[in-house]
Amino acid sequence: MEPLACLNGEILPAAEAKVSIWDRGFLFGDSIYEVMRLYSGRMWIEEIHFARLRRSLREMQFPSVDLGRMRERIGRLLAAGEVREGTVYIQVTRGVAPRLHAFPDPPVSPTELIVIRSYEDGPTALLRESGVAAISQPDLRWKRRDVKSTNLLGNVLANEAAHRNKAYEAILVDDGIVTEATHSSLLWVREGRLEATPEGHEILPGTTRAGLSKVASGEGLPIQAGRVTLEELLAADEVILTGTTIEVLPVVSIDGHMIGGGRPGPVARRLQSGFRTAVANWLATPEIVDWTAPS
Repeated sequence: MEPLACLNGEILPAAEAKVSIWDRGFLFGDSIYEVMRLYSGRMWIEEIHFARLRRSLREMQFPSVDLGRMRERIGRLLAAGEVREGTVYIQVTRGVAPRLHAFPDPPVSPTELIVIRSYEDGPTALLRESGVAAISQPDLRWKRRDVKSTNLLGNVLANEAAHRNKAYEAILVDDGIVTEATHSSLLWVREGRLEATPEGHEILPGTTRAGLSKVASGEGLPIQAGRVTLEELLAADEVILTGTTIEVLPVVSIDGHMIGGGRPGPVARRLQSGFRTAVANWLATPEIVDWTAPS
């Protein structure tokens, strides 16, 4: 089935959705986005995604966006289609205006796009079992990586390098310190600790990482803030990617160097099992919206 889109409130086939050439998202990358996972027609960790969306809009000084109306539009789009296992893509631009670097004055209405697509998890599920290869790349992105902007050229170039080297992902290194991956959060295990780069301007606050923190704590492995060089990462017991569609994905080699024993480790397996259990329990309890809320 062809994906459906909702463009500024109008539902139509995605292929028919058109945006002006004067849209600031097209001209400047002046836009932010979110991607949420659908399990059985429900949006997983919806509240975390909307909190990050709200923060990105605020940090980029966007005019007011009615997120309640956006949720209503997502609901209408879900009802109009047949996607049960898929993704919800949201993009908000600063709107259509003459091409000037300064913000439109007075402000114009933001352009709001929602697209719902089906997602086949089978190929990724196989990768979760085997683990994946990664390479390292210099982190060339702008300095506000904590905002989920569509300015992704640095990510694209690094991921293309991974693709050309037959690797799944590129792990980014800034001034000798590992930050994250091109479209995944990064975790590692050393000396019995599960660690990740502390949140801040250096990395995007990963929604799956945030949701997974409850699983990890339940497994007696709270995610601790830490910093690691590439050399130290290569010596880690385990390296793990997390993301909306990949969920919990072990890395078994970086730059051709075997990680751990060259196969998914015990921490990754525990997190995978805990994650799937959390999703199953959430789906079995329709009244629960925010699974990550304190119990």
